[in-house]
Amino acid sequence: MKSKTDQLNDLFAKWEQAVPEYQGIFVKDGIVNENLYDIAPLKILFITKEPNNPKQEAGDFREWWKDELAFAFSLRIAEWSYGLLNDFPQYDEIWAQKGAAIDAIHHIAFMNINKSGAGGNSELKRMMEHLNMNFEFLHQQIDIILPNIIITGTSWDALRNRLFPDVEWKNSGYDLQIGKHKTAKVIDFYHPSSRNAPAASYSLLQNIVNSEKFKQL
Repeated sequence: MKSKTDQLNDLFAKWEQAVPEYQGIFVKDGIVNENLYDIAPLKILFITKEPNNPKQEAGDFREWWKDELAFAFSLRIAEWSYGLLNDFPQYDEIWAQKGAAIDAIHHIAFMNINKSGAGGNSELKRMMEHLNMNFEFLHQQIDIILPNIIITGTSWDALRNRLFPDVEWKNSGYDLQIGKHKTAKVIDFYHPSSRNAPAASYSLLQNIVNSEKFKQL
């Protein structure tokens, strides 16, 4: 049987061929390191909108995150991953341990809705167009990854609701929505580039995960 990584690569090849505007500029994502994902205590998937890719160049997040993390976007995902995988120790512990953040991001999966990207600011209308165009492919990707927790950073309720039309969203008690997609618990969280204090967003995610409402999903 093919590995999940091979299945994702096969899917990406079909996806790029099926969408003319992605050809030659497709930005891959998925399981960062399948061996580490397989042994992780939680199978975590982060879903965001699109790469910050104004030059419209092809790439692969799995390669970009092999050796280093840059910019707030990837640092926040690494911090949140570390908390989820390690039962949320104090925030400062992440950066007190050399390599802890990048090790955490190697244990998770990540995907964008738009596989080509744009500049720094997303537009709802354009994102809805990419979501509608990619809907079946996106759900095939989620099914291959098979997470048991999904963290979305889609910014708009309309985008979130279209991506997960099966989810009955509930208030977590912390002013953010939670729900269930198949076997995965879903948290509609902040986009990783949002201007929230890093330790505050880390603590908020901890509170949601530890809440009775989330545990009862």
